[in-house]
Amino acid sequence: MIISLIGFMATGKTTIGKQLSDKLGYEFIDLDQYIEKLTKISVKQIFKEKGETHFRTLEKKLLKKVLDQYNELVISPGGGIILDQENIDLLKEKTTPFLLKAKPENILNRIDELSKRPLIDTKNPKMTIEKLLDKRKEYYNQFNNIIITDNKEIDDIVYEILNLLENL
Repeated sequence: MIISLIGFMATGKTTIGKQLSDKLGYEFIDLDQYIEKLTKISVKQIFKEKGETHFRTLEKKLLKKVLDQYNELVISPGGGIILDQENIDLLKEKTTPFLLKAKPENILNRIDELSKRPLIDTKNPKMTIEKLLDKRKEYYNQFNNIIITDNKEIDDIVYEILNLLENL
């Protein structure tokens, strides 16, 4: 089984994904880190030097590659993976997706360095987060397994996902 953790940045996808994969004995891939490893350039630099369109094309290509390579995997794609309907369809077809959600203020509080987050490195990051969440709502709403990560311990979220998996 391949499990995907979908959601906006800083909703807990990577942290939860690592623990979930450990519990299941699966591989774990953070797609942004995977892209950085392959390209030897940061996501921020890709955005800055080649633009978001180039990044999204690369992201889509590598998502397909990873999903074809693994049978037991927890994958954490970047928050914008859902901006392409083909990616949503692929994630729903080839993975068991879980949408992780958090309030904008919690998202902002979880981000250590805004400079590493090119989409929200603005004068008013909270308002930018709110606008992006609103813009992406129609995409995120295509996923049924919703996990609210606000004010929860990582272990509790992992067990919540494991319990849902048992009932699917």
